[in-house]
Amino acid sequence: MKHIIMLATVHQLQKSGHFLNGELEDRLRYLREKFSFEIILEEWSKNQGPTFAADYANKLHLKWEDIGTSKEEQFSTYKYPINHPGHDGTLDSDPDAPELSEYGPYERQENREKQMLKNIQEKMGNHEVGLFIVGIAHLHSLFGKLESNGFKTTAYSWLTIRTQNR
Repeated sequence: MKHIIMLATVHQLQKSGHFLNGELEDRLRYLREKFSFEIILEEWSKNQGPTFAADYANKLHLKWEDIGTSKEEQFSTYKYPINHPGHDGTLDSDPDAPELSEYGPYERQENREKQMLKNIQEKMGNHEVGLFIVGIAHLHSLFGKLESNGFKTTAYSWLTIRTQNR
C-alpha cells in the first residue's frame, strides 16, 4: 500500500524566499527522517513562482511534482485576497467589510480535489512513500479521498500567525 504523508499549511509559507522557509525546512527534514519519502507532491500554481519544497527536493535529489490544477473554469475558485464578501454572489459587494476569503464554489473545490487525487495517483508511479504539501482548506477532504482510494495516509498541519515579513 502506498503511503502519503500530508503536510497542510497556508500557501504563503510554501513560497521560496519566505522568511519562514527555515521553519518549513525543519518540518520537511523531520518528516523525511521519520518516513523516508521518495517524492514531494505539492499543490501549487507555477505562476506563483518557485516553492521552497521544490528547491529542497532538488537539493536532496528527490523528485518534486506540482499536482495542482490548471486555470480552467471548472477548477476556478475564490481569489485571494477578497477585500469584501461577494465573490460568488453570496453577499453584496461591501467596501466596508473586513477582508475575507470565501470558500468555494463547492462544486469547483470538489473538481479540484478529484483532479489533485488523479494527479497524485499518476505522479506516485513506482514511489512507495510521498510527501504531499497542500493548502489547509483541503486537509480533511483529501485525507478521506486518499484513504478511500487505497492510500495509507498520515496527516499533519503547520500554520503560523507570523506570515508577514518582519
